[in-house]
Amino acid sequence: MEELLKVKKRLRRKSKTKFLDLIQKKLNLYGYECNTTTHLGFFKSINLETKTENPRYIFVAHYDTLTIMPFWMSWLMRLVGINRQLLLIVVLFAIISGIHALQEVQQLWGDIAYWTFYGTFLTMFIPTPNNYDDNTSGVITLLKLARKCREKGIDGVKFLFVDNEELGLLGSSAQLGYNAWRSTIPGDCKVISVDCVGGKGEIPLLIRNSKSSYEPEIRDALSETFGSCESVRMILPASDNFSFRKYGAINISFVKRSIIPGGYAIPHIHSPADKTLNEERLDLLADTLVNTIQKT
Repeated sequence: MEELLKVKKRLRRKSKTKFLDLIQKKLNLYGYECNTTTHLGFFKSINLETKTENPRYIFVAHYDTLTIMPFWMSWLMRLVGINRQLLLIVVLFAIISGIHALQEVQQLWGDIAYWTFYGTFLTMFIPTPNNYDDNTSGVITLLKLARKCREKGIDGVKFLFVDNEELGLLGSSAQLGYNAWRSTIPGDCKVISVDCVGGKGEIPLLIRNSKSSYEPEIRDALSETFGSCESVRMILPASDNFSFRKYGAINISFVKRSIIPGGYAIPHIHSPADKTLNEERLDLLADTLVNTIQKT
């Protein structure tokens, strides 16, 4: 884990390659053969997977990181919740409209507000410095799970590490669009993405974009381990599970409740404060998923 945590920024190809090499070395150490695929597009995506024929389960984690999000966006998500995407868009549009209206009505203060607001977007050119929760936590969870599956002799589980989730799920969508790969995946395969599970969020949350036959068993297993587990269905993407929605894919994250009741927020993602990693929780999560696999 310490080796992985040293590669904190994974925005450029050099650091991504270094991180992916560390992942592959760990998987090889556990006895897995791996395959790397390169997908070209506006942004090149390089994905790594274990060689598993006719998998019953596919666990997915993105390994790329992004830049610092304007601080007020974090506040907005804390207020509304990441699961209320349409409301977030409406509120953001209202904020921008209000800034422009103020600039027109009161020129001096409007200009100050205008340039201050748009100046906050300059942080989006600065890579986030830590990225422990988003998504080093997901990568480490999959590695722990891979090791435990090998130790217990569990077969039929594929581990997939995807690129460019932060740029619009480019890696996972390219993987699914790769015909030679898609033809090897059974229609009843269970796909679970793991994203932001080691930070300051306390509530296990399952996110899905379509009907999922296996969501109840994962929810019950997490509830037994962590005392509770909640579930939401979203329209727009939240993580790589969206790319695999035809398989009923779900995503696991740990969240806090939003200020406005009914929403969920992930603290400190895309910010310099993303420097918490609860390894004990990652072990518990991996153990829970292993036990669930063994029962099915």
